[in-house]
Amino acid sequence: MVLRSGWLGICFLGLGCVALPTINPDPTVAAARHLWDEGQEAMKRGQTDEAIALYEQSLAEDPKLTCNHLSLAAAYLEKDDLGHACPHLAEYVEANPDRLTFRLHYAEVLTRLKRFADARLQFECTICAMQEQGTWANHNLIRCHGRLVALAMQSEDEYDEHLHRGIGLYLLARQRSAMSDPEGELPAEGLLCKAAAELTAATQQRPNEARPSWYLYEVWSHLGQQHPAACRLREAESAGPFTYLTPVEQRDLQLALLSYNGALIQK
Repeated sequence: MVLRSGWLGICFLGLGCVALPTINPDPTVAAARHLWDEGQEAMKRGQTDEAIALYEQSLAEDPKLTCNHLSLAAAYLEKDDLGHACPHLAEYVEANPDRLTFRLHYAEVLTRLKRFADARLQFECTICAMQEQGTWANHNLIRCHGRLVALAMQSEDEYDEHLHRGIGLYLLARQRSAMSDPEGELPAEGLLCKAAAELTAATQQRPNEARPSWYLYEVWSHLGQQHPAACRLREAESAGPFTYLTPVEQRDLQLALLSYNGALIQK
């Protein structure tokens, strides 16, 4: 979960969202930046209420200076005021959709506010974007699936619970297999077997969903079990047009089918 101490540090990350104007700056933009800088200094002094007032003034001067929304969120969270922090996080995430760390923080705040459906949506959006960015985000993908397991348990959604636990275990196994000692304390093969059990339970809950079948294909492939992998691939293909897959999962499914069908033709 998001902690207040972590949010105080966010105020001083430099944020990278505003470049200082160098040639004939717009006076309004310059004034807004100056107010934001003063807000940062107030936060350093521990004067959170003064900082909030300065950020609000800066935002009034230049609504496009979106780092004010992040700074306001951090200031309100420092006061443990989730209700006022949340809309500012929402504004910042909407204006900066590629800054996934903050979308993840937003999802955590929504969870703390018990806005579980909204939190679930943000975790899923974060997963979609992190998949696009590749394996560097693997630990955060595991974190997102873990949060979705907790939300599923809270709402007694057995399908989502098994699905996201299975995907998380699969990702953990891939992470483990890339280490120098893949058969150490958490053997990759054991994690894959546990993932297979969870994903199989998900297919039993909803037999016509593509997502658990797709990940079962991945799991069985990594375990070298070609026949069950092929069966699950065909199931994912049949269900794919009618059920939910992320864009990356859709792409990877099509690539897997092309490879599989190509291999059949060559035989």
